[in-house]
Amino acid sequence: MKKTIMTLAVLTFMSPAIAAETSAELDMSDPTDVYTTLGLSYGTAGLDFKGMLMLSSTDTQKTGVIFEAKNMLNEDADAVNPLTHDEVSARSYRLRWGTINTENGLGWSIDAVNAEHPFFGNMTVVQTGPNMTIPVGDSFYIWPIVYVGGVLVENNSEHFPMDNSMSSDGIDIASAVITGMVYARYAITDQLWALGSYSYTTDIQGKSWSDNIADGGLQMANAKYDLTLGYQLTDRQNVTLIYRGDDSDSSDDSFAVGYNYAF
Repeated sequence: MKKTIMTLAVLTFMSPAIAAETSAELDMSDPTDVYTTLGLSYGTAGLDFKGMLMLSSTDTQKTGVIFEAKNMLNEDADAVNPLTHDEVSARSYRLRWGTINTENGLGWSIDAVNAEHPFFGNMTVVQTGPNMTIPVGDSFYIWPIVYVGGVLVENNSEHFPMDNSMSSDGIDIASAVITGMVYARYAITDQLWALGSYSYTTDIQGKSWSDNIADGGLQMANAKYDLTLGYQLTDRQNVTLIYRGDDSDSSDDSFAVGYNYAF
């Protein structure tokens, strides 16, 4: 799955459509706006890459795809899988397709995240759902999102008896999950803005999203949050300071500096 996501991303960005002119009206502080852009950030959690390609644009609708690769240099790969005794990669990959109605702010997206779980091996979370835009004022906007989807993990059942709760089939969906997310953006000045996000994921059916592995869960963080402070250098360039964290005991909060360019 990881190779598939990377291949799709490479093919996407090699597409001739990348040379298409982006709409002149774009908001680089809006997490739901669609345009063509490339960005890099580096911090305590390594080197991250993010790219977005606008696939289509009309007077009322924009559609695009986003590819992200986090910790590209695998700098934090210091864990070992207790079953396979292999090094656990710290990289993660995300592919997201989304469409947004530019008149009413309603949209829909499909989100796929691939990473290596420290116990189950390769794990992919695929979710889909709607989002909307809520203007609170000229400077303050909120974007709520609801995702529903499933979790796929590698087959480790050969290491356990058939009825062991710590085993996984890797073919069936290990869990059905739901995620509630909200973005909030405040424009401090015309060039300076702050964007925060908070998400909470829990299981609907199957393995528990947050329970300990020994109890048959996936032992993942329920809550994730981040805060980005951005400065708009030009209409199509910005620099950012990024803070990320979660409610997991196994990961530390991180800080990064980023640069983004819109074509």
